[in-house]
Amino acid sequence: MKLKAILIVIIPAFFISGCGVTSSYKIKEKKPEEIKIEAPKPQLRVGEKFTYKAEWMGMDVGFATLLVKEITELNGREVYHIVAKANTTSFAAKLFPVEDEISTYIDTKELYPIRFDKKQKEGKKIRDEYVDFDQENGRAVSVSRVTNEKKEFNIPKGVHDPVSCIYYFRLSDIKPGEALFANVHLDDKNWFLETKIGDRGIIKIKNLGNWQAFMAQPMSWFQGELNKNAKVSIWFSADEQRIPILIVVQSSIPFVGTVTVTLQKVE
Repeated sequence: MKLKAILIVIIPAFFISGCGVTSSYKIKEKKPEEIKIEAPKPQLRVGEKFTYKAEWMGMDVGFATLLVKEITELNGREVYHIVAKANTTSFAAKLFPVEDEISTYIDTKELYPIRFDKKQKEGKKIRDEYVDFDQENGRAVSVSRVTNEKKEFNIPKGVHDPVSCIYYFRLSDIKPGEALFANVHLDDKNWFLETKIGDRGIIKIKNLGNWQAFMAQPMSWFQGELNKNAKVSIWFSADEQRIPILIVVQSSIPFVGTVTVTLQKVE
């Protein structure tokens, strides 16, 4: 099952949701004054790479990476080329194989995407397509390399894709008790994303140590209706790097349960 709430918030939900909790992390909540949320770095570091794993009932079901690959030029704009990859483990692949690679090209000054490119193999479904964003004129063009179909859309100016919004959040000034807002284009639809700043605490991840962190609670809306498929909590490091270190997704479907995504490596 693919949970769209994760897609709109952090890394694409290429993992199978389960019905248990994992013991590979611990959260020790702290008072807000005990952990300071530092101002973010002004720019991304080329070569930065984060590796994650998804767990269900204490079992590894998938792995993902986020990589700031390079600074390049696209459609006359200087952009960060960011690559997100995800794969199911051999165990999970027997139920639902996933092999996905997504690229977003983010304007280095405006911090919105110029292109969103995805190659996905999920079960028997294959998608190979890209979306070019004309941010100044509020238009987007989607092209499928599989069917050669071309579609055009109206978009809010400054719209994001599911991956670029991660980096927009990481580079934005935030204040506890306030929310950060963004429009996100996904699967031919324009979503409205509201992200509230929640608790603070110490996150202990197995083999990775302790992290001072704060929680963000994203909520996505479509045409004024709240997406209630899942409750998502994302913990970011409270330092200037603002690294996403833990994602907890609780499905609204009772038998589906909870899936967690934890940081495993920083390069």
